[in-house]
Amino acid sequence: MNKDQVPGTNFIIFQDEDEFKYTTDSLILSSFVKKGKRAIDLGCGNGILSLRLVDRFDEIHATDINKKVLDKFKESVSANELYDKIKIIEKNIFNLKEVYETNFFDTVVFNPPYYDYENIKFETIPAKHFFDIEKSLYIVNYLLKNSGNLYIIYPTYRLAELIYKINLAGLRVKHIVNIHGNLNKDSKNSIVIAKKQANFGNEFRDFYIRQGDNYTEEMERVYRNEVILWFIFAQLL
Repeated sequence: MNKDQVPGTNFIIFQDEDEFKYTTDSLILSSFVKKGKRAIDLGCGNGILSLRLVDRFDEIHATDINKKVLDKFKESVSANELYDKIKIIEKNIFNLKEVYETNFFDTVVFNPPYYDYENIKFETIPAKHFFDIEKSLYIVNYLLKNSGNLYIIYPTYRLAELIYKINLAGLRVKHIVNIHGNLNKDSKNSIVIAKKQANFGNEFRDFYIRQGDNYTEEMERVYRNEVILWFIFAQLL
């Protein structure tokens, strides 16, 4: 188990080198999340999103069903003395109605499993099941306050499917950010920002990780854990 620095913070995170290690996607997603009062990190894993966002919220709730990664996350919370800010719950997302009243959070952050059911190699997936993204979005609607925001990252090639299911769940997509590894690369993942009790209306933009061999200015901001884009989107939300 490694003890690593959380980029752009003074916090440390415990994680395995070969299992459940956070990715660049989580860092980028966190930099699009604006400040709020109470957030929930769904499928939190080792807690990288919660640790990056903790200074932007009065409290963060984090939930997962994997006890192994939650134990490491608890070590991180303890080492960073964040007991009063981060509440960890070992619970399946589909059972969260047993824990929370509706309209409880102003922010939901979600980096869900991306499994394509037809191409799953079941022997490589510990959970051995297909994640029901549509069902999970109805839970998100239940958890969010009116005008609350969902921040989710998903494969770009499944973006139309995600938007359709977000709308079915009663949320409205407001902003889409397509993430590119380099200026000449197609987007592999996209961030979708959706709102509860909002009108239809999408804003699109691109985010580039690198320009040639160097990180872009926006990616440097991600590594500093800065909030990006809200100066553009603030009047639209």
